[in-house]
Amino acid sequence: MSQLSCEILPVADRPGTAVVALHGAIDPKSVCTLAAAIGGAAGKGFRTLILDVGDIRYINSAGLSYLVTLSDAMTERGGGLHLANAQPKVKVVFDLMGVTSFFRLHPSVPAALASIGGARRVLRRRTPARTVRSRT
Repeated sequence: MSQLSCEILPVADRPGTAVVALHGAIDPKSVCTLAAAIGGAAGKGFRTLILDVGDIRYINSAGLSYLVTLSDAMTERGGGLHLANAQPKVKVVFDLMGVTSFFRLHPSVPAALASIGGARRVLRRRTPARTVRSRT
């Protein structure tokens, strides 16, 4: 069974910006879960998202397709999509699929925050991360 958990952390000093910490895999079984979580973030007024993909162990073409679509949507909202902490195995998939031109890739979340200017502090939730599991 494919599992994906997602935690949305607003950036305190950067309105409209959030870090989305992802854990698990992004594949056809979990892409709907990711879309629902991201849709909720967009509904809260976030225009710029930094996806922390450091704990993503697998991504396939369905996941990449969703991220390309999400990048376009965030740009249309006047913001953008940034990816941070891509592990070598995941980065290879980005490179092989030729999608690196669609994303702004950063070595870390702080580097991504620095690239969009000003934002330094991410709000931390006191409750555990919301885990959403996709169904098989």
